[in-house]
Amino acid sequence: MVRSMTGASVPTSRWLLTFTALAVILASAPTARADIGLADTTALPRIEGAVESDTRGKPDTSRTNYSIAGSAAQARDNVRKLLIADGWQPYVQPYQQGVSGQFFKKGRQALIVSVTMTGGKADRSTVSYSASRIDTNVPIPADATDIVYDSARPYLNCVTSGAADATVGFLRTGLAEEGWQPLQASEAGLRWPDARLDEPVVGGMRAFFIHPGKRYLKPIQLTLTSQGDGKTVIDMRSAPFALPQTLEADSDMAGLPRPAQTRGASGTGASDSPQREIKAAVLADLPAVTAFYRSEMEKRGWREETTDTAVTADEVKMKFTSPDGEARMHIGRQHDLAIVQMVAQESAASLAAKARAKKEASNRFMQDALSEAQSLIAADDKRRRSEIAVAATTPAEKLAAQPAQGIPIPIPDGASEINHDASSGQLDFSSSASVKSLAAFYRDALKAQGWKERPSVINNPTMVVLNFSKSKGDLAFTIMQMGPKATVRVSGAGLKSTGVAAKPAEATTGVAKAEQTLDSDGDPTFPTPKQRSMRVLGTSGWPGGAPFRHELNASIPAGLDAVLGFYRTELGKLQWQEIAGEAVIKADSIKLSFKTKDGPATLLLGRDKNETTVHLVQRHTDVASKAGILPAPGKVRLLFGNMGDAEVTITVAGKTIKVKAGAGTPQDRNGPTLELAPGEHKLAIQTAGRPTHEAKLNLAANDSWGVMVAPDGRDILPLQLY
Repeated sequence: MVRSMTGASVPTSRWLLTFTALAVILASAPTARADIGLADTTALPRIEGAVESDTRGKPDTSRTNYSIAGSAAQARDNVRKLLIADGWQPYVQPYQQGVSGQFFKKGRQALIVSVTMTGGKADRSTVSYSASRIDTNVPIPADATDIVYDSARPYLNCVTSGAADATVGFLRTGLAEEGWQPLQASEAGLRWPDARLDEPVVGGMRAFFIHPGKRYLKPIQLTLTSQGDGKTVIDMRSAPFALPQTLEADSDMAGLPRPAQTRGASGTGASDSPQREIKAAVLADLPAVTAFYRSEMEKRGWREETTDTAVTADEVKMKFTSPDGEARMHIGRQHDLAIVQMVAQESAASLAAKARAKKEASNRFMQDALSEAQSLIAADDKRRRSEIAVAATTPAEKLAAQPAQGIPIPIPDGASEINHDASSGQLDFSSSASVKSLAAFYRDALKAQGWKERPSVINNPTMVVLNFSKSKGDLAFTIMQMGPKATVRVSGAGLKSTGVAAKPAEATTGVAKAEQTLDSDGDPTFPTPKQRSMRVLGTSGWPGGAPFRHELNASIPAGLDAVLGFYRTELGKLQWQEIAGEAVIKADSIKLSFKTKDGPATLLLGRDKNETTVHLVQRHTDVASKAGILPAPGKVRLLFGNMGDAEVTITVAGKTIKVKAGAGTPQDRNGPTLELAPGEHKLAIQTAGRPTHEAKLNLAANDSWGVMVAPDGRDILPLQLY
């Protein structure tokens, strides 16, 4: 026996008969289709005295902003009254954590209204209207109050003062217009064997509906109950028997599991934080959520302490423990959602053990680095001693002179990487001959030209300094063994041009027109001319992983045109495609952009000390994207790290970032990140108890940089990653 909306006692069978008749009528009712569309916010009512914001061009009718005098609280109250008078129904969402603004519904259209202070002034407010599209519309009585609504499922809970018959008729028509039909027991039994459509409702009535045109929507359960004061409560939700009984896992949040079937989730802390918390709204019943967490926590090595478990129809409390600490979980109901809240706390013993392990790892790293450095120093010292011993016992080789156009002193045969600047009076070259042989060559050759040697105290097998003078000229030689080759640097007035001055922007080589023909060293990825004085290759990326970026720096004793021609030819062989529209060619510098199979590349050529400098960079876009370091187009991405043992605070571009000790290091790559506009940025680094230290970074668009705080907590070590 149940009670009707008028308070009269009515047999349960009669309620079921009434809703059966309702279902038949709904099945035969015609469906009306109309485009839901978006509300035209420019036509909505405004508070008196509104000043509309400048739209700067054609207005977007789905968004409208205006400002008014008065506080934000007054504006919220006034705009709510205006919209209700215009037929808009205010509602809240079942789970609104982290969502600001007021929600309104009118027929098949939705509206979000936000009110803020204008420019931080408490006496003026800005009102924003944003039209929103409704996913699945359901009828709501015009006099409904306390409306909770979500169009995605859909979900509706509200109170109406209408009589039961009128409410039934309204719902019947509205649901039919939206394409909903009654769910037959035969179909429910086939698709959901556990479905029970005939269970009585104390003080109310219930029916189930399905949308044949939208099979992805779950059937809805509609329940009408009497509130006892003549009002009727409407509850419309996904049928419980159609909800998932087994939940799938989504990615962890704060190092804790969460189901994929969530309508919202938030977390604090990371997987290694001393305390971490997760809160989630799950579209499932409590038993399914409880089973999910029991399974997932067990997989992660947590054990349920069953003596602390408490389970009721509307609430679950559980406690889990692990060798590292404990986690407490609460699951409750909120509308048709299961609200999960879990807090995990690491034990003091575990924190102390991690601190010891971190310190031991740091000590091992420093000891290994020191040991390696000492080994390298010892090996280098052994090599130098060996070279000195060999050089001391090896007799000087008789060297012949080679042709040297435009150079006023002889050049020994076999010299390479020759660079002569006649304007400044300087000559540099390399030779495979010994220091002793080169010194003997110049003593003999310059003596024959009338040069007089002045004694020098530096005269040993690996380094010799020679000084010569003649008339008003002078020459100073430094000959030094550098690995397998010896380098020779000569300076003085005796090398300056006595005739027509050489062009200051070009270097004179030992072979006529040598800079016009450059030979590749055959490197299959980053070719460089054999005629070079310096070549350095570098990469950036995570240790042990694929690089995000390759880089070549070189110095070529040749003119810009010759080096430009060399790289256009060699990079073309590698199928690099030059972007012609981005070429920047000046008298003393050149910039070319390329497309490669791995990502964009840039070639920069410049001039320094009569040589052409080369800076060639290739970026690996896919690798950077998979690693999550790729910046948004036109932006710069910073990845922060901290090598110190205390948390640091970094302020940049008005934003404050906290970087915990050890974050962003090879042991913990999950450091904070930040995207900025390109340009010069000032960074302020603050560690508790220490003065603030500042640094500057000049950042280009589409770059990613690692910003590592040094162990002293003051300096930063910037590294371009991409």
